[in-house]
Amino acid sequence: MRKTALWLIILLVSLTTVAAQPLPRPDITVLVNRDGVNIRVLPAIGAEVIGFAQAGNTFPGTGRSPDNEWVRIDFNGQEGWIGIPVVNLFGDAAALPVADPRSIPYGGFESPRSGTTDVTSPITARLPTSGIRLRAGPSTAYPVLANIPRYAVMPLLGRTTSNGWFQVNYNGTLGWIANRFIEIQGGTILDLPIDGIVAYAPPASGETQDNYIGTLRLMLERIELAQPSLDSIRGTWTTVALGQRAACQNFPARPSDINIANPLLAAFYPILDPLQRDFNTAMANVRLAVDLWIEACGFPQPPSGVVGQATVQGALNAIQTADFQFADLRRRLLELLPPLLEVGEGECLFTFQNQFDVLKVIGQAQLVTDTLNARKTATGYCVDATAGQSLRIELLVYRGNLDPLVSISPLDNPTNFIGVGRGIAGQSLLTLGPILIPATGRYLIVVSDSVTDRTDLLDADYALLVTDIAGLSVPGPGLGLDPTTGLPIINPVPTPVPGLFPTATPSGSVACPSLTFNCQQLFTCQEARACLQAGNFSLDNTSGDPNGTPNNGIPCESPPLSCQ
Repeated sequence: MRKTALWLIILLVSLTTVAAQPLPRPDITVLVNRDGVNIRVLPAIGAEVIGFAQAGNTFPGTGRSPDNEWVRIDFNGQEGWIGIPVVNLFGDAAALPVADPRSIPYGGFESPRSGTTDVTSPITARLPTSGIRLRAGPSTAYPVLANIPRYAVMPLLGRTTSNGWFQVNYNGTLGWIANRFIEIQGGTILDLPIDGIVAYAPPASGETQDNYIGTLRLMLERIELAQPSLDSIRGTWTTVALGQRAACQNFPARPSDINIANPLLAAFYPILDPLQRDFNTAMANVRLAVDLWIEACGFPQPPSGVVGQATVQGALNAIQTADFQFADLRRRLLELLPPLLEVGEGECLFTFQNQFDVLKVIGQAQLVTDTLNARKTATGYCVDATAGQSLRIELLVYRGNLDPLVSISPLDNPTNFIGVGRGIAGQSLLTLGPILIPATGRYLIVVSDSVTDRTDLLDADYALLVTDIAGLSVPGPGLGLDPTTGLPIINPVPTPVPGLFPTATPSGSVACPSLTFNCQQLFTCQEARACLQAGNFSLDNTSGDPNGTPNNGIPCESPPLSCQ
């Protein structure tokens, strides 16, 4: 590990969330000026029609398209779009926020209301009849972020003014679902903030991340390709400025602008938008200097080869500005680009918050030993898994003072945790699982120290084991200690570490069906205890067990299980 430890700790605590604030709503009235006007789901001709308006109908204006050809309205509690030519606007239209559900996050790039979060709420939503799509905003026009299965329960975090859509946290992904498909539990929706909370970061797939790095490298390469044109035209105009003649032939190449695709630009807007604008301005300055020389060569030249002083000065100014812009762009791009890390056999490249490191790839059923100390308080591993596998992660501290915190998430979406476990004071073995693998691919396991205010120096050795327990009534080999050496070993049959409650016994104790289940989804108190032991601490706090005593070691004291 290099400097990745800090990023992994930040990843585990899932970062802070901006306080919920309603989106600004300028006082703009939209008056329809003809009959039979289409109201569309997107600001585009041919987009789905969700309703019609007649002459004289008025609506609150809530946004405008980037090209100022469409206005967004509140249409019966949902977002709708009307073309500007068929309406009259009353109020300052420029005050309307720029919006487009296809490329601009709901809430804008500065305060997106979808993405990643770890915020929870006592008010929950349940899907009683069918699954539903989680969207990036309160409209079917927004991209789908996930498919939520039937019976899923998730915290509600926000609502629209009409209560037609609700913002939810589904397994770490912040998004929006339609009201008509859900059953609300645990409180009143009037306590939810209008427009919801701000996400920590917009979701970005591994492919988008790769395209981001590729775009940065492309911009740097394009600058190097344009440098000869800048050098050549600088020499030409310097010669002319000194009163000498320059050849009107072999004109330098005119470098072109760069256009970044909307999905990529939206995902990394605060970084890519200023880079794109400055890049294109720099290339325009090079083209200006070249075009001024081509234009000068198009006129008959006097014997002395004199060009107007204003033209010479304008060209030199453009060259000087482009020089500065090229240097500034190189500096900024090199700061953003990762070092050329070599990923060898048994290693994987980890990317988070535009930073990078090489992690070790571990196998299932492989005993891994490692160390955490004051210089390295967190570390990560990559593991390959197949959809449908049920994994168990064991971590055994066999020396030192580590209070472990373990998480597992997809490598290309590291804040979408599918399992999190925290060690129990006085117990050296942490067991996390069963963890149902949703898709075949590579996963990230993070191990860190859960103590944030430690007064002593961290220094510990631990063993890590990942096991596939799918289909086993009694989970297979588990971690143990060699009675002679005191070092970790894999037991052929699980044997409890002193002071630890075993997760399974040869007689076949009940296993936790899923770490994502809450008290309403579990059938027995035995399952609830297994899930609490496996790391689902929400079963023993006020959010998941509102009528129970929090953190007393007894899960689901509230109905319907009423465990004792």
